Amino acid sequence: MRHFLSLLIVASLVACSSTPIHEPTPLEPLAAAVKVQKLWSVSSSSSSKNKVYDHLQPALQGGVLYSVSAGGVVQANEIGKAARLWQQDLGTVVSAGLAVASDLLLLATSEAEVIAMAKDNGEIRWRSPVSSEVLAQPVISGNFVIVRSADGVTQALSADNGELLWSFSSNVPALSLRGDAAPVVAGELVLLGQANGRLSALSIFDGVLQWETAVVVPQGRTDLERMVDVDATPLVVADVVYVAAHQGRVLALSKLTGATLWNRELGTSVGMTVDDEKLYIVDDEGQVWALDRRNGATLWKLDKLKYRDLSAPVGYADNIVVGDFEGQLHWISKDDGAIIARHQVDEEGVRVAPLVRDGVLYSRSKSGRLEALRLK
Repeated sequence: MRHFLSLLIVASLVACSSTPIHEPTPLEPLAAAVKVQKLWSVSSSSSSKNKVYDHLQPALQGGVLYSVSAGGVVQANEIGKAARLWQQDLGTVVSAGLAVASDLLLLATSEAEVIAMAKDNGEIRWRSPVSSEVLAQPVISGNFVIVRSADGVTQALSADNGELLWSFSSNVPALSLRGDAAPVVAGELVLLGQANGRLSALSIFDGVLQWETAVVVPQGRTDLERMVDVDATPLVVADVVYVAAHQGRVLALSKLTGATLWNRELGTSVGMTVDDEKLYIVDDEGQVWALDRRNGATLWKLDKLKYRDLSAPVGYADNIVVGDFEGQLHWISKDDGAIIARHQVDEEGVRVAPLVRDGVLYSRSKSGRLEALRLK
């Protein structure tokens, strides 16, 4: 396993060093910005490892916000006044999380382990080994905990005790992005974005492949040119799956068969969000697109945040919100792509999409700062 991880890290460094460095687009002043109200702000545990594992997603359930640092400190804060309810130091490097459902919190470690905790007090319920380091957020559905490891192995564990229920393996190319799309449970299917540019649909009950579709076919002479990872987590709305690949395409697929409904030449490894009419995408260069959900037609494009290392977008009322490498949050109008508000959490950067509940946006920066914000 260590040999594989070493190769993965080298591949990541090669990818970074071979990619042209672009100057981030300077931010323009907002002529008539809507004011952002800070409801509260707290600092969670910081760690030097936060810069390596900077995609640790908080979780929100009921009136509690759960967060974790790469250094292994998990905490629960009440969302009204940010009062800390409990804190637990796991003493290990956390590489993926958090997921919450029923009475459990789930996370994964760089040492190939999944940890289940009681969400009311942080008590460890069980720990289970998996095939390798986990970079994708685990997913809980009923009694199934779906975990995707960096070596291309997906495993289903029992939510009761962590027992292995089934396993599915896929090939990982020689060179791939350091990251994985989180598995998506859609009814009786588990959808997996693969590093080889394919989307696989498995039965949640036994892990048997139901269908598989090529989002994009690798092309080019070098491994770098042939990188087509599906690292943006797919979206499912009714019977339609939206999926996109790095330097590739975005597709709308039938959830039942995997048949293509429409496709666009538009690559992303960052993420997407959707509403009743539009699909919003942050592309590989940091441009934000609004596409017609019915046919993929472009409705607007925003290039004022290009090369600013944006987070995945999240919907907020009539806007979408993205974070950037300087810790700025940008509210973008769904109607025309205009930036209507801006707020800086801190200078370390925001890499994970914020969470939204009842008109309040909860953001976590790379340094671990948590903030609750509302547009005035």
